[in-house]
Amino acid sequence: MTRFRFSLAEPQDDAALRRRMAEDWLPGHIGVSFRREPSYFAACRVQGDEVQVIKCVDTQHQRIAGLASRALRRLWINGRPRRAGYLADLRAHPAYRNGTLLARGYRYLRQLHAADPVPLYYTMILDGNAHARRILTSGRAGLPRYRHLGRFLTPAVHLDLPRPSIRLPGVRLTTARAEQIPDILRFIQSRYRQRQFAPAWTGTDLDGAGYPGLRPEDIYLAMRGTRIVGSLAAWDQRAFRQTHVERYSPLLRGLRPLYNGLARITPLRPLPREGQAVPHFYLAAIAVEDDDPRIFRALLRYLYRARRCGPWHYFIGGLHERDPLAGELLRYRHIPAAGHLYSVQFDDAGDAALSLDERIPYVEAGSL
Repeated sequence: MTRFRFSLAEPQDDAALRRRMAEDWLPGHIGVSFRREPSYFAACRVQGDEVQVIKCVDTQHQRIAGLASRALRRLWINGRPRRAGYLADLRAHPAYRNGTLLARGYRYLRQLHAADPVPLYYTMILDGNAHARRILTSGRAGLPRYRHLGRFLTPAVHLDLPRPSIRLPGVRLTTARAEQIPDILRFIQSRYRQRQFAPAWTGTDLDGAGYPGLRPEDIYLAMRGTRIVGSLAAWDQRAFRQTHVERYSPLLRGLRPLYNGLARITPLRPLPREGQAVPHFYLAAIAVEDDDPRIFRALLRYLYRARRCGPWHYFIGGLHERDPLAGELLRYRHIPAAGHLYSVQFDDAGDAALSLDERIPYVEAGSL
């Protein structure tokens, strides 16, 4: 009997999956973990309509050695809604990262794909993780084909210093009302169809559109008369997904008391304790008529001013490096972060699915 067993995770695995996420830190000057409390499976809703969680169990020690997920939903691809996939949450216990488990895991993924094929997947590999990029894109050991589609920028913008409002002639900025939600979602879809990988919805409510926990008043609108010309949402996911500071570098640990003392007398936000969650939200529902950066600039400033005095320390935006709106995010004081976006395809999908046109990719940062 083999020591490692691959299968789909079940509800009784929830605690072990959450523990694996908590133990897997992103290294750096600030080591962070991405958690799914109180339920791993409930948090998967933001990644797709159907999510298969793959677990690799070390039967000798009876622990989860690794995990990954295959999330399926309808996406806009070349201007058409198509059922496609997102490969996410690849995690492995440090003790098992140098063996053959990755190749075996992809063989199991291939079985899932063969049972329910889709023409295309996308995935994200964090900036700086050159080792993972080199292995996953090598094409060896039966791995699928990875095609690089550029960098996806995810800066963490500080919500601290005051900024003046921005007025745009003929444009009114406001928050959404519940009765506007169907019109807002129709507007967003009219813009998303111009992007690659943006979610293609059929529902008219926020939950049905894949935004659990988002309220109408969390959506900010730019209006010309009665017409919506821009939307932007503040999506707080702390009820089901969290980012924890696990460890500071020795330098930052030493500077933290001084910085937090300064934060008590200035608009700066304090650095959390090690082990503490970081209060933040994601930008979502980013849609602007004609990709007009002036509208986005005013709308982003409106949201920033409305949320700056709230409990959050940061918001995380997500736009492709080719997106004409991306530069507006970088105008703000931020912690740089990014990932490399790839399309992923198994050999049996045919060459046609790789013929993506030049539409700019868009992925909801809160669904990564």
